[in-house]
Amino acid sequence: MTAVRLATALFRSPPLQSCLRSLPVPKRLSSTMTTIAAQRPYNASWQQTMLRVKDPEASLSFYRDLLGFELIHSYKFDDFSLYFIATLPEGVTCPNPGTKEAEQFLWTMPYTCLELTHNHGTEKEEGQVYDSGNNEPKRGFGHVAIYTNDVYQASEQLEAKGVSFKKRPDEGRMKGLAFAYDPDGYWVEIIKREPALKQDRFTLSQTMLRVKDVEKSLNFYRDCLGMTVCRERHFPKDKGDFSLYFLAHLEPGTKVPTDPEEANTFIKGFDFPVLELTHNHGTESDPNFHHHDGNSEPRGFGHVGFLVDDLETACNELEAKGYSFKKKPSEGKMHSLAFVYDPDGYWVELIQRGASF
Repeated sequence: MTAVRLATALFRSPPLQSCLRSLPVPKRLSSTMTTIAAQRPYNASWQQTMLRVKDPEASLSFYRDLLGFELIHSYKFDDFSLYFIATLPEGVTCPNPGTKEAEQFLWTMPYTCLELTHNHGTEKEEGQVYDSGNNEPKRGFGHVAIYTNDVYQASEQLEAKGVSFKKRPDEGRMKGLAFAYDPDGYWVEIIKREPALKQDRFTLSQTMLRVKDVEKSLNFYRDCLGMTVCRERHFPKDKGDFSLYFLAHLEPGTKVPTDPEEANTFIKGFDFPVLELTHNHGTESDPNFHHHDGNSEPRGFGHVGFLVDDLETACNELEAKGYSFKKKPSEGKMHSLAFVYDPDGYWVELIQRGASF
């Protein structure tokens, strides 16, 4: 059996499909429902968000020791190292990090992780090395987010352990949510979990990217990569003049509430993260406007990544639709991955499911 067939078989195996079916879906659904698309192109699944970090020990201490992320696997190359961390669903365990079994788990799992990239030597540099993505005029990536049972209590506990905050839950117009700084200055939003799904831990809940033209972005993430818009929020000029779109990979046939409040309840019942696209109204009509991709100076955020069953087919079809590539599978030393540009120029990694590096 080839590596591709083996990986596909593993992904579609009863244990993994059982995990997917067991992901919690809220009970309170709207009477008005919209059925989503039946299948995802290439069986695509959102697998990672990559952030560059200055000091991996400091970052692992923050995400692992304070927020409860688990190290799934790591790689050490000559000039850089990669650390893959996640908040796996309760009851799911991964093999020991560093083993072949852990690598196989990483590249076949139906879950989303953070990839922390350490360029060797940055830990010795003075001051901040990477940019959060939230500083004008180089804005793009916004934040990652975590769910918790009690935002106020969690914020107090984190602050007592030395974590700094951009916004405490009792500050600003939007009460009840907070933004903490991780060791590199990236924003980590803290959001209240649905009470019915109480867990005594943090869980990864979202990655936010700013987009210029939301229709083009939805055409890429929804229509080309099979994500579903699970919720929308629209704010008028007197409340910021922007819109939010929350996307996720759902099981075929899943129905999504159209009522705004019930859609909010719906996504807060997920035990997996959503991709939040933030559109500031009017940017789509400005020919000179663009977001910063995080891969030119100042660097920080790197990319989001998706596992696919057939990398060659995915790349060929995306190229035929007019999307450009940073790296095709045949280029470079790693033939099991590619990087395509999304409509804002963000790098999107495509990885052959079941790959080994």
